Amino acid sequence: MAERPLDAEPSGDGPQSDTAQAFPTYEELASDLLEAIDSVGLSIEDVRHEIEPGVGERRFEATVRLTAAEPPSRYHAHVSFSWDALMTYVASYGPGSECDLYHDEDDDVDCPHKHLQPQPFVEIEAEFVLGDGGYELHDVEEVSSWLDVVQSLLGKAFPDDDRPSVHVGMAALGSVILVEKLTAEHSWLVDFEGKPDYVGIAKQLQAALKIVPQLADRLPI
Repeated sequence: MAERPLDAEPSGDGPQSDTAQAFPTYEELASDLLEAIDSVGLSIEDVRHEIEPGVGERRFEATVRLTAAEPPSRYHAHVSFSWDALMTYVASYGPGSECDLYHDEDDDVDCPHKHLQPQPFVEIEAEFVLGDGGYELHDVEEVSSWLDVVQSLLGKAFPDDDRPSVHVGMAALGSVILVEKLTAEHSWLVDFEGKPDYVGIAKQLQAALKIVPQLADRLPI
């Protein structure tokens, strides 16, 4: 089987079908997501595009916060998504091209890949940083009340059945217990069956970031 590198350009053997053109690319998703975040007035920092050489997986990361005109801007969210090597391959060479990965060129195989519409799925993730850490915990039961406060506040920005999960990181140093981090995590599944609502995602990010500063008066961290 002839191998084609993941970063190679399409061979250009014949015109691509409308289906192939509709298959999204990593670059399109990253660009559309950044454009949507910028359109709602959020500040974007530290945009990173990484690739794992061993498996060819690509990863997008960026830090998002309120603008300096909307203090306090120290609260922020890390936005990310992963894009696997197979989706890069199909985006480059078109639907059905993944058959090349499983069959020799001389095989006369009526592979289902040639007849099925490829369906990409991407999970866009956001991690909201809710505290600076370093707080000495005097009573572990304090954490339970923190979770109630965070979930109650962030619930104003998300539907009741799709609220962020809250995570507390702690470290024990002898008899001292320190809270190292307090975060909330949420994700959006993008299936590309229709036009993805990136602006809707950006608006939820913005709504949550505007609520998060209220935690400063309710939590010690």
